[in-house]
Amino acid sequence: MRETRIAIATCSQHPRLAADDLPLVASLRERGIGAEPLVWSGGEVEWSGFDRCLLRSVWDYHLHRADFLAWTESAAAAVPLWNPPAVVRWNTSKNYLRELAGAGVPTIPTLWLERGAEARLAELMERSGWDEAVLKPSVDLGADRLVRVRRGEGQALLDALLAEHDVLAQPFLPAVERRGETSLAFFDGELSHAVRKLPRRGDFRVQSKWGGSATAVAPTPAQRQVAERALKAVGETLLYARVDLVEGAGGEPLLIELELVEPNLYLGTDPGAADRLAAAVARRLRP
Repeated sequence: MRETRIAIATCSQHPRLAADDLPLVASLRERGIGAEPLVWSGGEVEWSGFDRCLLRSVWDYHLHRADFLAWTESAAAAVPLWNPPAVVRWNTSKNYLRELAGAGVPTIPTLWLERGAEARLAELMERSGWDEAVLKPSVDLGADRLVRVRRGEGQALLDALLAEHDVLAQPFLPAVERRGETSLAFFDGELSHAVRKLPRRGDFRVQSKWGGSATAVAPTPAQRQVAERALKAVGETLLYARVDLVEGAGGEPLLIELELVEPNLYLGTDPGAADRLAAAVARRLRP
């Protein structure tokens, strides 16, 4: 009987996968499922030789989004892709947050600025009552091009972003410096585990490459409610999802990101997380 084989798509910076994904490979093997990491942009790969393709550390997609989306379509024509191309297309532009806000999901108040628009940042902030703001392009990853500005500053930064991208402008939430973000990981629609991500002292970015850290945490009922509301709005149960929440001015949980493409799932923070994801993969492989 032929071994079930899974391709795990990654990027050239992590050709053998990011360290956090390695426990998943081991858990899949324990279930008789072979897993091979392959660089999505690595040239000719016989994707049809695999039973499924699982997106993981494709952490350069934001630099080549059009090429990446074309690859997801071609790969999915050869092998079922997790998560599927339509979800990937929707989720790789932060404009999806506008749809979720319209569906009633609590999100950070946002001004949506179209590429090429002329926008006076000081006027926007004054009208919105913001002393500080965060600017981010609609296509980005890991806070690469995110900037924090004070009123009266940042016009040149905004102009540069708008020359190439749609841009989100949001109020800076002071709680992020103190409380960071809480990320909830879901496998097949079920909560697996959660982590709190804290920035290093003097920063507000929680990603590890900026010095951030992550520790296991039990989410509050309010956080679970917002996370489940966001997932319900997607309209389908996905193999994996990560819901990132921050605290609003009144301490209420607000969605900052819904990560459905390549999120770090922090498998190493929970002893059973990798096995739960492997079990979800195995269930979806059953005839």
